[in-house]
Amino acid sequence: MAWSGATVGSWACTAGGWDSSTPRSTSETFIVLEGRGAVTDMDGARHEFGPGDTVILPKHWCGRWDVSERIHKVWMVHSHPDVPGAAIDIVRAVVVPLEIFFDASLQAAAEAKPHALHGSPRAASRTVYSVGPTKVGCWSCSPGSFVASSQRATTEAFHLIEGVLFLTNTDGSARRCVAGDTVVLPKGWCGHWDIIEPAKKVWVDVGEGDAEMVPVML
Repeated sequence: MAWSGATVGSWACTAGGWDSSTPRSTSETFIVLEGRGAVTDMDGARHEFGPGDTVILPKHWCGRWDVSERIHKVWMVHSHPDVPGAAIDIVRAVVVPLEIFFDASLQAAAEAKPHALHGSPRAASRTVYSVGPTKVGCWSCSPGSFVASSQRATTEAFHLIEGVLFLTNTDGSARRCVAGDTVVLPKGWCGHWDIIEPAKKVWVDVGEGDAEMVPVML
């Protein structure tokens, strides 16, 4: 599905390899649901990935793809101006393994959520990649309910790794989200969260989005 400047979807590919020699006009972040493969930068630096890994292909990246085991991924692509000062001669892919997101230090950093409606939810967030308008990170939260403090200034897509939660819009409509779901919170969304079972998500945040203010599940 598409929003102004951002598109979210899924993709599957059987084993094989190909050159991707045209520099990307957009930035892409994807989460590998199953399968294995690698992307190789133009100077030969190889980045292998497998289930649970998050891969970032910045704008202007080009190189080679090799899929060793059938891959299935969910992705977010967004267009944006060039990042000031960013070199474009060799643009490198980034692979973040799942275990880097959710380690003991993240749990230790959990803090009580403000505006709690029920229970005592505690949440922690970590940003692992931040270049221009593209930010990638993780978030975890214990059971409880809380209000989103303000309308979103950006669009966020997240993949729920663990847990069960509900997202309720200002009109009272709600979405149930479970592990394996991909959710988009468009720019301008607000509402409240009900964390039923401890939740963990990997998120991508971009500075573009339109005014469709309801969460969308893929």
